[in-house]
Amino acid sequence: MKVEKLDHIHVYCRDPEASVAFYRDHFEAAEVLRNQDAQGQPTIFLALGGQLLYITAFPAGMSPANPPIPGDGAYTHGFGIAHFGLRVLDVEAAVRELADAGVRVLGGPTQDDNLVYAYIEAPDGVVVELTQYEIG
Repeated sequence: MKVEKLDHIHVYCRDPEASVAFYRDHFEAAEVLRNQDAQGQPTIFLALGGQLLYITAFPAGMSPANPPIPGDGAYTHGFGIAHFGLRVLDVEAAVRELADAGVRVLGGPTQDDNLVYAYIEAPDGVVVELTQYEIG
């Protein structure tokens, strides 16, 4: 099967509006579509780095678990997704900006050959990796 492109990443959250504000305020995400699910809860699509981030409230009876260890948490704690990555121009500057805004930095910045990366915590235990490639 040929895949056209990655369509979206779906993120459950306690407070959809707070999550939307986080991605908008820190990463310039833009709202592109807002609907309601069958239970009347908001469903919000954000444009983020050329992809769609789909924000919804946790389904009834579900709540966030403790986040995985940054990086390989999926392997050690059984989470299906360890993190999602956002490429930035300068990881060190991005980490300083986010830390100054009160965002929890989970690890890094770390230099690994031609890659600089760091992990930050988004709402509801979502882990975001910031990446910068030194190619060339």
